[in-house]
Amino acid sequence: MTDTPSNGEDPRSAHGPGRGRLLLIGGRRRVRHLARCLDQGRFSGVPVVGFVDLSGRGRQLVVHPRSEPVPILGTVANLAEVVDRSRATDLVVALSGRPARRIRPQLSDLSNSSADVRIHWVEDVLAAPGDDAIFLGDPLWTVHRRSLPERFGRFGKRLVDIVGAAIGLLLLTPLFLVVAALILVTSGRPVFYTQDRIGQGGRRFRIVKFRSMRLDAETQTGPIWAEDHDKRCTKIGDWLRHSNIDELPQLINVLTGDMSLVGPRPERPMFVDKFLSEVPDYEYRHAVPVGMTGWAQVHGWRGRTSLRKRVQYDLDYIGRWSFWLDLRILLMTVQHVVYGKISWTATPKRKAP
Repeated sequence: MTDTPSNGEDPRSAHGPGRGRLLLIGGRRRVRHLARCLDQGRFSGVPVVGFVDLSGRGRQLVVHPRSEPVPILGTVANLAEVVDRSRATDLVVALSGRPARRIRPQLSDLSNSSADVRIHWVEDVLAAPGDDAIFLGDPLWTVHRRSLPERFGRFGKRLVDIVGAAIGLLLLTPLFLVVAALILVTSGRPVFYTQDRIGQGGRRFRIVKFRSMRLDAETQTGPIWAEDHDKRCTKIGDWLRHSNIDELPQLINVLTGDMSLVGPRPERPMFVDKFLSEVPDYEYRHAVPVGMTGWAQVHGWRGRTSLRKRVQYDLDYIGRWSFWLDLRILLMTVQHVVYGKISWTATPKRKAP
């Protein structure tokens, strides 16, 4: 084990081309900031195999809005085990001050590790631009390796999306025909309404909904969030929105891969641009597929509610994600829509979804 300063040589030089394996350790905020810069300079192309979390919470960490989350492999307490298991060649420590002093005993224990690990200290990862420890830029961060359970979970998520969307569209065809007829009779064409939204990785796509508002709904107001019993709704549109039936055509987006059944709700581009400058960590919501329902929605954080709380719940979902959590949220969504339930430690409360 060697201790390399932050301005040391390329970590791949001692292991051969493509053989380096990077393990990150530190606080979540510092690691996120660091990961946005690491793919330039001497660390360019070196895959990140995981993250060692100081808090010991969660299963994965989103480090860049245009990449999938990095798995959390363990805590500082079992650092040597994590290094051996991940076969890491380089450990980047994004710590300073008291946390850095506390972790030195665990780093010393790595001398007994079977891996030849080099430690790179980045003490002031939140320093001003120009610090040699920071590699400037906004790269597309790529994680090249996933554990077998994680790959199975991702495959299972997509499989549930495809099967669930296909079955849902098939079973809901009679309802779709009735709703289409009601829209045509009460307000004419078009039946469906498409709108630009921002999905995983910041990509734009066209979301599909039943039209619930007048054709000139935004002529006077401009783009704004819809409200309960919005005056811009058509005669049938208010019922469609109140019952969430207007959202059901998004099963088409799920089937095509633009969305998932479960994930952070997608927003319109102009709102995303605004929120990026106002809400810390908002961009990290785009690291995973957007969804028809989500952890924030089943807890009541939707529409004109606290945006910061919504982001907090979305990031909590990303950090704790598992295949089984998705299934749990789908079951919670049924209760949320039917009963208006948003409290999951008490009896259901009636509240308009």
